[in-house]
Amino acid sequence: MSRKKRKRSPLALIFTLAVMVLILGAAVVLYNRTSLNKTEMNKMDYYGLENEDQAAVIVNDAIQEDKGIVRDGKVYLPYSMVWSSLNSAFYWEEDSGSLLLTLPAGTESWTPDDGSGVVLLDGQTPYISAECVQENSDIDMEILPDPWRVTARTKWSGLSVEKVTADTQVRYRGGPKAEILTYVKTGDLVVLLERAGDWYKVSTSDGYLGYVKDTYLEEADSSAISHTTDSRFQFDRISLDHKINLSWQYVSSTDNNAEFSALTSNAAGLNTISPTWFTYADAGGNLNSLASPEYVQQAHAAGMDVWPTLQDVYGGDFSSGELLKKQAVRQKIIDQLLQSASDNGFDGINVDIETITEEQVPQYLQFLRELCVAAHKQNLVISVDEYVPDFTKYYNRAEQAKFCDYIVIMGYDEHTASSEEAGSVASLPFVEKGITDTLEEVPAAQVINAIPFYCRGWTAYAGESGLNCEAFGMDQADQFVSEHNIALTWDSEAGQYTGSTSDENATYSIWMEEEKSVEAKMQLIRKYDLAGVASWRLGFERDDIWEIINKYLQ
Repeated sequence: MSRKKRKRSPLALIFTLAVMVLILGAAVVLYNRTSLNKTEMNKMDYYGLENEDQAAVIVNDAIQEDKGIVRDGKVYLPYSMVWSSLNSAFYWEEDSGSLLLTLPAGTESWTPDDGSGVVLLDGQTPYISAECVQENSDIDMEILPDPWRVTARTKWSGLSVEKVTADTQVRYRGGPKAEILTYVKTGDLVVLLERAGDWYKVSTSDGYLGYVKDTYLEEADSSAISHTTDSRFQFDRISLDHKINLSWQYVSSTDNNAEFSALTSNAAGLNTISPTWFTYADAGGNLNSLASPEYVQQAHAAGMDVWPTLQDVYGGDFSSGELLKKQAVRQKIIDQLLQSASDNGFDGINVDIETITEEQVPQYLQFLRELCVAAHKQNLVISVDEYVPDFTKYYNRAEQAKFCDYIVIMGYDEHTASSEEAGSVASLPFVEKGITDTLEEVPAAQVINAIPFYCRGWTAYAGESGLNCEAFGMDQADQFVSEHNIALTWDSEAGQYTGSTSDENATYSIWMEEEKSVEAKMQLIRKYDLAGVASWRLGFERDDIWEIINKYLQ
């Protein structure tokens, strides 16, 4: 018996074909989305290199805009980049056309024509051999080919570190279709920069910033990428075993030296004095000196160390920035200071150079570096006075702290004679911010905060624009208040007594510095466990101020 053949429905056939097409299409889409792109990105394009005579520079996981140059198979880096981003111990002395490097062992120098290949000039721009930077810097640095690039790390704290769990690619963008930048192997460490879904942006040890699938990474201890400073980069510094209580004595003539006993007889606890003995005599680096061995002997007999001050504010119209540009001038200044220390027996040198601009910081740092290396051989303490970082952020205190013994914050002159409005010399928030900003760069054990023994009385005359002000010691300030019948009230935010009054002639204002305001500032010095206190200036205070200061230095 025969069976009749069934006819297939055309609709069923169409449906089946449609399903198959959909499945095939989905598979193609899925494949296109998930299949790995095996194309490697052009590395020259990635780094923005125009030709093989350029080298990329990657510092602390960031590709720099400035490029190195390649000459005869060697990579050179622009001096400006080296100084600002890698090692500010290198100093290009334009006048002599020399590159200097001062380390604890001494100073090395190179020139473009000395045959060393360390320095070359491209037009007027100095470049330093990357190998020289690598060998003479307290950083982690590699020089890599194909294409030429330099990777450097100068900061190790706060890194998020990941470990690679299996061999994989690092891609230009997040996703499998992005081009490949480089490859990482099991156990490699990368720095996590950003999470972008299930792809992580990382920085690799060979200088690429790209993306890795999260399944290939696991969190590692942040200390896995760390650094130990080599001893040849560690400057010897002097750290005294007591809190510093320093005051400056303003000395403008040798006659002022005779005032030592009168000024210090009631200054209980004062253990360091800084007479303003040294100023520039000429543009060649000769110094005016008011140093006195008898003064030093008196101070020592009273239990005080003597750190005379080199200052550029009073006496002589010379630019520190211009003087310090020249090695011969710097050396002449240093030689005179050290010879005077030897002749007169003082214990340290206080540097109060206040006229440095941002462009002049390299020569300023080089002077301090050379001074410290030489002075420490004579066991002299070096302290450096600087206004709060809000005024002088560019001073690079972190670099200074490597070789200077103490950084003194001049925590005053919040308002000065050039201010457009009357105000405090040193309000408490101003002082505290100066301290906390400095501590971002300098350890507390090296920080001394200077407080004012003076304030300013302000007069705004009726019908006139502008302000007049006078600087007063504590007793003089009381006289100003009494003369103008100013009613004082305590401003708890400013940490000062303040008051203002008017008559038919003018408005008179003052923010006082006296016992209570000094105590508020000393509380900050204790709060942040600083190395001590300094005060400007000796003779402006009242005797009972010293008891307050000592209370917070115990």
